[in-house]
Amino acid sequence: MCGRYANFLAEQDLIDAFSVAVIADDVRLLPPSWNIAPTGRAVIVRTGSDGKVAELARWGLVPSWAKDPSIGVRMFNARAETIAEKPSYRTAFAKRRCLVPANGYYEWTASGGTKTPHYIHDATGSPLAFAGLYEVWRDKTAADDDPWLVTCSIVTVAARDDMRAIHDRQPAMLGTDERDAWLDPASDRSDLESALAAPTPELAWHTVGAGVGNVRNNGPELIGPV
Repeated sequence: MCGRYANFLAEQDLIDAFSVAVIADDVRLLPPSWNIAPTGRAVIVRTGSDGKVAELARWGLVPSWAKDPSIGVRMFNARAETIAEKPSYRTAFAKRRCLVPANGYYEWTASGGTKTPHYIHDATGSPLAFAGLYEVWRDKTAADDDPWLVTCSIVTVAARDDMRAIHDRQPAMLGTDERDAWLDPASDRSDLESALAAPTPELAWHTVGAGVGNVRNNGPELIGPV
C-alpha cells in the first residue's frame, strides 16, 4: 500500500521529469512536502488539450456518483487487480488516469509490537511516477463559484523482489514509456495492464524516525536515516 509519501520536487524538476507543458497556479504556490497523507493536497499530471498538465488534487478518490466527499478518506489506494471492474474506480481507470509525482514514499514494518518506518526512493535519486486515477466531483450544495473537487488515488500492485520484505503491496511505479501509455487516452486495457506489470525502477530504502507517523511533522529531517 501507500499511505504516506514525499514530493519536494522543484518546478523545473517537475517539468523536466514529466514533460509538463502547463502548470496550474496552485501547484506553483504549493510548498514542498515530506509527509503527504490521505486527504492532503497532491500534485497530479494528466493529459490536457495543450499537453501534460500539472494540477492539484485531494488524495482520496471521490467517484462522481458519491453523495458526499467523505468516501475519499478510505479510497487513497486502488488495487491494480480490481480497478477495471470495481464501481469506485472503473470509470476513472477507463477515462481519467494520471501520474502522481513523488520523491519517495514511506512504509512500515512490524516486529514485536513495534512499527518501524522506512523511506523508499529511486536508487538514482530520480523522481518516481506513481500510476494514479483521478475524478472530478461536483458539490451540488456549494454556494461558491467553484463547486468542483478534483481527487485522486494511487494504484498499487503486489510487492516485487526485495520490497516483499517490507510490505505485500507497493505503488505502481512507471518508467518513461509506461507513463506515456498510462496517460494515452487511446491505450486499451491490455496496454494499461502491461504498463502496470513493467519492472519497478531500482529502489533503495532506509529506516527513518517515528516522527513521520504524525501528519503535523513536515520537513526534510523526516527522510533522514536513523
